[in-house]
Amino acid sequence: MIEAHELAKICAQKCLEKKAENVVILDLENRSSVADYFVVCSGFSDRQVKSIADYVSDEVRELGTKPLSEEGMVEGRWSLIDFGAVIVHVFQDHLRDFYNLEGLWQDAPRIRLQDEGGERQSTYGGESANLQ
Repeated sequence: MIEAHELAKICAQKCLEKKAENVVILDLENRSSVADYFVVCSGFSDRQVKSIADYVSDEVRELGTKPLSEEGMVEGRWSLIDFGAVIVHVFQDHLRDFYNLEGLWQDAPRIRLQDEGGERQSTYGGESANLQ
């Protein structure tokens, strides 16, 4: 079984593989009873949101972890994949701004991910480090 922190990193990496933008992991451990980590990212169309969400779900299933539930996978506006300790949110940009999950959890440490020339970088608490 994959530990929650590792699963969150895997989900974020899978989002990047499908060209998701502004990928961030919110560390909610000891802050929420809902989940230990939120992975939040953006897509720019319903097709891209759906593609990102389907890819993450399929790839994590192949690792032996099934989602507890999936929402919004058909519409492609806001898709949610619940893996228990990790919940992945894939938003169209304008909906991400509207729901503002990062603002609701502003006190949560975050790992921000970018795909720059194939290298994944993370920012955690303002310090930059390579994501391994």
